[in-house]
Amino acid sequence: MSRVLPELFAAAVRRDGGAPFLTYYDDASSERIELSAVTTANWVAKTANLLVDEYDLEAGETVAIGLPPHWLGVVWALSAWSVGASLTSGTGALAITGPDFAIRGERETVASALLPLGGRFREPLPDGIQDYGAEVYNHPDVFVPFDPPTAESPAYDELTHADLINQADAVTDRILVTRTLTDRDGVRLLTGVMSGGGSIVLCRNLDPAKLERRVADEKVDRVIQGLEG
Repeated sequence: MSRVLPELFAAAVRRDGGAPFLTYYDDASSERIELSAVTTANWVAKTANLLVDEYDLEAGETVAIGLPPHWLGVVWALSAWSVGASLTSGTGALAITGPDFAIRGERETVASALLPLGGRFREPLPDGIQDYGAEVYNHPDVFVPFDPPTAESPAYDELTHADLINQADAVTDRILVTRTLTDRDGVRLLTGVMSGGGSIVLCRNLDPAKLERRVADEKVDRVIQGLEG
């Protein structure tokens, strides 16, 4: 059994790399993107390299993710863990925010415009905020950590990698969710999907009238209700 979250994700990639891992919808913008495990891993590697090479993020530091339900939240969580950093519900040394610039990091703040394919902002950003979409594509698709996490390394606040893996219920099916996957309950759910070999349909701004059709189109096995966030 994998002892750390990057190993758990790597096992999911090896198990069925070409299968859908995360399918994202935004009914307000009509966006749909489907990420296989391999494609997700490419984004994770690029982002982890960005964190180390551009923002000097080190093992043991904290990352705050202030994004709405979005596929990039999953990428950032996996990237932070790959570097050996921990997610935090408080103020992180580094923060990732959306176009609302709702949170700031103690040392670095990175913003995503939340445009399709992680696109860059179309207008200049406020001072002190870096543009994720302008930087991430310049980084390699392979990441080798200098100081990888251990089972006892923090993963989310006081929870270690071992805690999250041991507490997560394995998810073997395809689930539809409408909540963020980067808070405490969200990372447990994400860990369960990686552990069980399931997949996620993540819907932001879900139009209730489209739910039944989406379940059918995406071959969803289970809808997790009451978890908006």
